[in-house]
Amino acid sequence: MKRTTALLLLGALAACNRAPEPPQPQPTRATPTPAPTPSATLADTDLSRYVGKYPFDLVAGRRFVDEPAVRAAVARVVPDAAVRDMVLSRDATANPVANEDGRILSWACEAHNCGPHNWAIAITRDGRDAAVCYHDQDAGVSRWYPANYRAPSPDGCPSGE
Repeated sequence: MKRTTALLLLGALAACNRAPEPPQPQPTRATPTPAPTPSATLADTDLSRYVGKYPFDLVAGRRFVDEPAVRAAVARVVPDAAVRDMVLSRDATANPVANEDGRILSWACEAHNCGPHNWAIAITRDGRDAAVCYHDQDAGVSRWYPANYRAPSPDGCPSGE
């Protein structure tokens, strides 16, 4: 009995030397951030700030191909997911963004295969209207999205040069 009492006393003493438990944080309800309306996003968009820069350069913390207006415009006009992914990829060789025919033009190509496989985004400064050129000589594809934007060229997409 003495031994049991001694063990209980030692346990109680050890508990006295322990630091108090930190208070547990109370769960809070996250307030969702409302998604910006398309008109608010487009109103703030001025893609001309990319002219002279490469489409993968950071300008005000964002790349041309990552601009929400660019991504939304490409998604609107290109129904083929594989073409969209290629056009918006950062894994490419590119020319500086240029002004051409009143639009901002971003041209890129497959590294070491630029002539046969290239693409371009022709978009208005505010991102409201876009067209995408996609050229893959090996697959026999050279076209614009939407099709009525411009006649496709067998030599590839316009590069702004």
